[in-house]
Amino acid sequence: MIYIYIAIGAFLIMLMGYILMLQHQKKIYREVTEYTMKILNQYGVRHEHRHVLIDLNHETYQVLLYFVPTHAELTINSKIMWEIKESNKINLVNQSQFLSSPYPKIVIVFPTTVRMKRYINENEMEFITYNKKFHNMYVVRPHELETLLKELNHA
Repeated sequence: MIYIYIAIGAFLIMLMGYILMLQHQKKIYREVTEYTMKILNQYGVRHEHRHVLIDLNHETYQVLLYFVPTHAELTINSKIMWEIKESNKINLVNQSQFLSSPYPKIVIVFPTTVRMKRYINENEMEFITYNKKFHNMYVVRPHELETLLKELNHA
């Protein structure tokens, strides 16, 4: 009988840990969204059909937020296939829905601390820099967003 109580206790502890982790992720997402909107409002953000759009130097960009866990590694294999590598687990993510609009994108990746990479071709890979456009998008971290917007607005 004691084993049942131990199992129930362990399950409840794991459930509480999972709930706390989800709440922490929601808090981070909310903070990044608020920070992003504060910066975008300085440049005249607008919303169309649940899309966040910003006009910079006669071009319209769609702003997207993408969550990658803190110590996970993001590698962009192609325009629609992204790889997220956590300690011993690799997830391939099809981004065709995420990137489906016709506008050029500004993708804000958070809260990962690992440098992001992308494949140029089958044999070459490079680190992603905030101001280098590829696959019709810029991939930035939240702290790089304001710098990118300034550069795009004055280009």
